[in-house]
Amino acid sequence: MDIFCGIDGCHAGWIVVSCDSQLYFQPAELKKDIQEIRDYTRGAALTLIDIPIGLKNGKTPGRRACDVEARKILGKRAFSVFPAPQREALKAETWEGANSINKTICGKGLSKQTWGILKKIASVDSILIRDVSLQSRLRETHPEVCFWSLNNRQEMKDRKKSEQGLAERLKVLARLSRNANEFYNRIKSQYKVKDVSSDDIVDAMAAALTASLSERYGIRTLPQTPELDSHGLRMEIVFTKEIE
Repeated sequence: MDIFCGIDGCHAGWIVVSCDSQLYFQPAELKKDIQEIRDYTRGAALTLIDIPIGLKNGKTPGRRACDVEARKILGKRAFSVFPAPQREALKAETWEGANSINKTICGKGLSKQTWGILKKIASVDSILIRDVSLQSRLRETHPEVCFWSLNNRQEMKDRKKSEQGLAERLKVLARLSRNANEFYNRIKSQYKVKDVSSDDIVDAMAAALTASLSERYGIRTLPQTPELDSHGLRMEIVFTKEIE
């Protein structure tokens, strides 16, 4: 039986959730770096990760079309899509430096939220530049785009960090997977909140479920025809088509 993985960044590194072709969640693993992720997911049919893959740079500056389109479809959840940095900003050692580089290249500064995950973006970017073929099985997604597609193309009503928002997202997952609630509760008790938060878990679950459903319903991308960056990496956000 094929295994599909969903990955979300967390305080302790990355939380990796697996899901089989019957939409049954498997034990989660906490990984410290992208190399561990690459080794762990080597046998997975598809792995979806919530991190920008493919970046604009000084030669082709600006916003990625996938980020722009994601914000358009997500309505009140649009703010959850942080604009990806220009690749040159990855080398900065301070937010002020990264902000200045980004602003010089594309006219837009770098948000503090994006700065918070810049090292993770750089690590994924580095490993994919060295092996572009890896993108055939490690692809970018966004949790709110996943929930939008799993919820009949309706954005979530409440913030994911709120009690109502968490329950809303778990309801969507439980409608499709018979062990979603049990799995969530087990993983929540397995890790400390300071290492893995509740929303990290549901976000990784949404990515894993989306990857598994893509086997039945196919892959969709924002935009429909992804741009390529200067290294040949697709700039896309993956989701599954409307579920019948």
